[in-house]
Amino acid sequence: MPVPDPTPLRDVVEAIIRGSHLALLKRDVDPKWLAKFSQELEKRLRDRSLADVTSDFIRMIANTEEAQKKQLTSGIGKPTEYVMTPAMDSRPAALSCIAVGCEPPVAGMLRRAGLRRWANPFDWMTIPPEAVRDCLVDDFSLLLAPDEHEHIPASVRPPGSNGHLCRHTRFSELYGSTIFHVKDPTTKEGYAALERGVIRMREALRGLHGKLLLQVTEEFENTRDVFAETAEFLDRSARGVTLVTIALVEGPPEGPFPEMELAESFGPHRLLRCRPLAGAQGIAYLDPLDEVVMLRGALGSLTL
Repeated sequence: MPVPDPTPLRDVVEAIIRGSHLALLKRDVDPKWLAKFSQELEKRLRDRSLADVTSDFIRMIANTEEAQKKQLTSGIGKPTEYVMTPAMDSRPAALSCIAVGCEPPVAGMLRRAGLRRWANPFDWMTIPPEAVRDCLVDDFSLLLAPDEHEHIPASVRPPGSNGHLCRHTRFSELYGSTIFHVKDPTTKEGYAALERGVIRMREALRGLHGKLLLQVTEEFENTRDVFAETAEFLDRSARGVTLVTIALVEGPPEGPFPEMELAESFGPHRLLRCRPLAGAQGIAYLDPLDEVVMLRGALGSLTL
């Protein structure tokens, strides 16, 4: 049987460009830009892999002003939501998905997938998993302590940052940087928002409905221990809760896609290890595939 001829490189490149425009901009690419993009991608492919060049191009198109406006007018995160809807609809019972740290992109990807229904105290925080564990154990009393809230002056915030409004001093001293990014609890409005989030979280943990607590953190030596301690406490004190912690492993995946594996089970709770394609910026992971794999992996792990 004759071996088919390989697809010409120009055809592959044009397919990537056309597909990116249709998916993210909802229109065909302008012929002039098709030619320019094709030349540029072919040049980059001389010393880089197809997966890297494709990922960079999709990210570039997704970050354009036109793509951002499309997302706002058609519903934030609709592409991710379309991918996640079949997984949620196939579940035998309703499931609430709640972000429990450790960075704002976790709540961001739940929102883009249409899975975030209300604000909880961890949504827009940088908070170590040990601090999340302590918040659950002490019913958020230390998180709410006004004496531990230290306003961060604009002059010492990272350049160009819209967050980094307030530091939780005790958690920062014990476990590492613990930062409020959206609401400053040193203000009356910010503290009221924090209290509302805590009340919702308490009610959710005590409710009978099914809940997936999703946590994403870098992998550390004590990741398994903190996961087990948090899971054990939830088993004793909460109802209908499944904790899924995704530990991000240093280094790129071997192939062109993010890698995910089950690292440990503790009753219904799951610790997963993931090698993403890219990092995070703001409230989003830079490569949409990372969000899809993490969300589908978290839901799929519940059946393992």
